[in-house]
Amino acid sequence: VCGKIHRIGQKSARRAAFVRQGLSMFRKLLKLLSQKAAFTVFSFLLQVTLIVVGVIFAAAYFWWIWLVLEFISFLICMYIVSRDMNSGYKLSWCVLILLAPAFGGLVYLFIGRQHTQRHVRKRLKRAADVSQVLLNMTNAQLLSDRASLNPTGSTCADLVLNAGSYPVYGGTSTKYYSLGDEFFPDLIRDIKAAKNFVFMEYFIYERGEVWDEIEAALIERAAAGVDVKLIYDDVGSMFTLPKKGIKRLRAGGVQVKPFNKITLSFDIRLNNRSHRKITVIDGEIAYTGGNNIADEYANKVVRFGHWKDTHMRFTGGAVWSFSVMFLSFWSILAEERPDYYKYLSAQSDPNAIGYVQPLSSGPGRDDHLIESAFINLISTAKRYVYITTPYLILDNEIQTALINAALAGVDVRIIIPRVPDKKMVYFTTKSFVPILIKAGVKVYTYSPGFIHAKMMIVDDERAFIGTCNMDYRSFYLHYEDGALLYNVDSIADMKADFIATQGVSKQMTHEEVNDVTLATRFMRSVLRLIAPMM
Repeated sequence: VCGKIHRIGQKSARRAAFVRQGLSMFRKLLKLLSQKAAFTVFSFLLQVTLIVVGVIFAAAYFWWIWLVLEFISFLICMYIVSRDMNSGYKLSWCVLILLAPAFGGLVYLFIGRQHTQRHVRKRLKRAADVSQVLLNMTNAQLLSDRASLNPTGSTCADLVLNAGSYPVYGGTSTKYYSLGDEFFPDLIRDIKAAKNFVFMEYFIYERGEVWDEIEAALIERAAAGVDVKLIYDDVGSMFTLPKKGIKRLRAGGVQVKPFNKITLSFDIRLNNRSHRKITVIDGEIAYTGGNNIADEYANKVVRFGHWKDTHMRFTGGAVWSFSVMFLSFWSILAEERPDYYKYLSAQSDPNAIGYVQPLSSGPGRDDHLIESAFINLISTAKRYVYITTPYLILDNEIQTALINAALAGVDVRIIIPRVPDKKMVYFTTKSFVPILIKAGVKVYTYSPGFIHAKMMIVDDERAFIGTCNMDYRSFYLHYEDGALLYNVDSIADMKADFIATQGVSKQMTHEEVNDVTLATRFMRSVLRLIAPMM
C-alpha cells in the first residue's frame, strides 16, 4: 500500500511539474508575442499563410482563379520589363514570377517594388525639393561662378552636383577613424560638449556599454536645453532598441522618431530602410561612416571575430549638407517644416586642404547617385582602386566598371570579410569573386574576422567613405549617405589603413575559387540570379 501511495505521489508530482513547465512556456510565448518585433513577424507569417492557403483553396473550387493569377503575373512581367530599373533586378523577378506564376506576381506587388508608399514618396519628394533649394542657395552664397562649383576638376564632383545638387566644400577638416574603438570616444566627447543641438540618425541602436553612455549624454544635454533629435530605423533597431529605451529618451527630453515604421499590414516595406549613419553637433561637427551604435562595432563584444569598421569626422562648411540631409528626413517623420537656417553655423577652416562633397541616395530618387559616383570613380582611375565592403553583390554596371579597369591595367583590390555575418549573403558575395579574379581584380578576405567598412580610394586623390555597401540593397532599396573626398589629407590615412588591413588579409586565388563541387557551382548560379532580391 505504501509503495502504491508513493507511485501515485510521484505521478502527481510529474503531472504538476509538467503543468508548471507548460505554464512557464506559455507565459514566455505570451511575453515574446507581446514584443513588437515578434508580433510583427508573427502577423506577417500569418498573413502570408492565409493568402497562400486562400489562393489554393479558392483555385480548387474555381479553376479560373489560377488562370487569372497567371495572367496578372504575365502583366506584371511586362510592367517590370518596361520599367526604367536595373536589368539584373528585372531578370531576377521575371524568373521568379515565371517559376511560380500563380504567386510570383503577388509577391512582387507586396515586396518587390523598389519605392516606398505613395504618401511617403510625396513627403520625400517635398523634402528633397526643399533640400535642393537650400543647397543651391548655399552654393549661391558660398560660390560666385560656375567654375567655383567644382574646384576639384573631377567629373565625379560634377556628376553629383548636377544630378543631386550636392555642393563641393573647401575649408572642411576631416579626421579618419580606422576602428569603431577609436570613433566612439570622440563621438561621446563631442555630444557631451554640445551647446545648441545634436542630430543622430543610425540604422541600429543596441543596448550595451556604448549606447548606455551615449544615451546618458543625450538625456543630460536635453535636460540642459540642447535640442536633441534622434532617428532610428524601425527594422534595423527592432530587436535592439526596446520600447523602454525609447520611452526613457522621450522622458528625458530627447525627440525620437522611427523611420518607415513597421505596421501589421502584409505590405510592410521591409526593403526600403534608412541605412544612413549621421551625427551633427551644433552645426560645427558631423560624423558619417560604417559604424552603428552597438558594442560589437567597438569590439566590446565578439560576434564574428574582430570587427573592422571606419568612420570620419568633419568640421567646417560641409557640415551644412549633413544638417540638411538629417532635417529633410526629420521634416517627413515629424510632419513639420523646420527652420533650416537656425542650424546653419559651420565656419570654413582656412587651414583645411582639399574638398569634401557630402551626398545621399535612396529609392525616393531615380538617379542612384552613390552607385553612379562609384562607377565614375572606378572608370576614371588611372593607377589604382582600393575598396572595402562587407557585401559584394554586383550589378552589371559596377561589375563591368571593375573588370574594365583591371583589364586596362588599373590595380583593383577589394577586401571582403573572412568571417560572415550572414552566411547566405556571404556565399552570394563569393559567387562574384571568380569572374573578378579572372579579369585581374585582386580580392582579399579579412582574416581576423568581419570587415564592415565601406570605402573606396582612387589614385591618392579621390575617395569615398560612408554607409553604402557594394550591393543591390544599398544601391536601389536603402537610403544611404556618405562623403566624396578630393585631395583631402585623410585620403593618405585611408590608404595606409587599407594597406595595413590587406597585410592581415588573405588573397583569394583563381585555383581556390574554382576548386569547388558541381553542386556549389550550381548554387552560385542560383544565388547570382536572385542576388538583386537579397
